[in-house]
Amino acid sequence: MTQSNIDHANAERLAALLQMLAAATPEDADAVPIDTLDGYMTALICGPVVLSPIAAMDALFGDNWAAVLDEQEATEEFMDVLMTRWNEIADSLDPEALSADPEAMLLEPLITEFDEATKADLLAQGVLTADQLSDLPAPGVMWVEGFMQAVEDNEQVWYVHDSESEAGQMLDAMLMSVAAVAMPAGEQREAYIAEQYEPEDEIDQDVLIDDALFSAQDLRLFWLQPQEGQVLS
Repeated sequence: MTQSNIDHANAERLAALLQMLAAATPEDADAVPIDTLDGYMTALICGPVVLSPIAAMDALFGDNWAAVLDEQEATEEFMDVLMTRWNEIADSLDPEALSADPEAMLLEPLITEFDEATKADLLAQGVLTADQLSDLPAPGVMWVEGFMQAVEDNEQVWYVHDSESEAGQMLDAMLMSVAAVAMPAGEQREAYIAEQYEPEDEIDQDVLIDDALFSAQDLRLFWLQPQEGQVLS
């Protein structure tokens, strides 16, 4: 079994520090979970232009997010744990390792899963109501939402290919594989599964997540190749 490269204590501390930002979130806005931040940072590393974790924070939390941490004298610690997680993602997407074994799953996302015991505890503690529990997103959805938001926020450098070109079609297929994780149950999801998989395949959320992660790994290598079929501006 491959040893995990996730520092779980670091991830837990990152989640705790993000709660400071969540507490400062306006009532009319949704707090950003660690899954979404993790997905956003992964897309930045996978993408065509090298950015930084600060770009993810600014995009998701606004330009003044550091002020909240400054008040708690937590900015330095936060930057340390954030950079540790960023480096973990970057290491798991090392091009040499990906090229050496394309069939290996190297990317390890931070995806929150609410098992029945956890849900029962949250309900008993009054953290969430029964209605809120029923509305919890499926595993992987919040991670994918972060990933796809990063793509859309940087669309001027992601969508540089003619959609009819081979490169454009490859890019669309990989991004659709990622986005499929967040498709709600219904006709669109069923049509996607029918088109992409064999009828005898049993496709559940876990399969879609695995394929999304493989697509993220493929995107990392895709953007390192000489690009053809770009749309000239």
